[in-house]
Amino acid sequence: MKKILLLTAVITGFYSCKKSEVPAEKCSTSNTTIAGVYTISSIKYKESADASETDEFADVAACSKDDTYELNPDGSIVITDAGVVCDLPANPGPMSGWSLQDNNSRLYLDQSIYTIESFDCSTLVVSMSSVIRAGDKRIITYKKRS
Repeated sequence: MKKILLLTAVITGFYSCKKSEVPAEKCSTSNTTIAGVYTISSIKYKESADASETDEFADVAACSKDDTYELNPDGSIVITDAGVVCDLPANPGPMSGWSLQDNNSRLYLDQSIYTIESFDCSTLVVSMSSVIRAGDKRIITYKKRS
């Protein structure tokens, strides 16, 4: 009888020691977490909210698809013509830098303001509206290098 009670207690204790799942920590949007080296992995365009997306990245020159965009913690930007080299001037001109605005919901990037759609510390998705015409939207996905 004691063995049955002991076995029942052990089994009950085993099942009651359920591992508590710790939710994944949300990546906050800050100068520290955004800073890093990125490549563009996707550029989508929608003429209107109801329109289907078109892939603009397919039209980007191969020599530009592998370029890196280094967003430094001090707000400076370094663009590197990595991999396949473009036949363009080596220095595209001064970059005005980057910063977060509007409670870290917008990214000011070289004189353009983007809405931050999502950021998980490795993928940054930003958008800009009314690029070509009122109501359109361009969505750019940046992948952070490890």
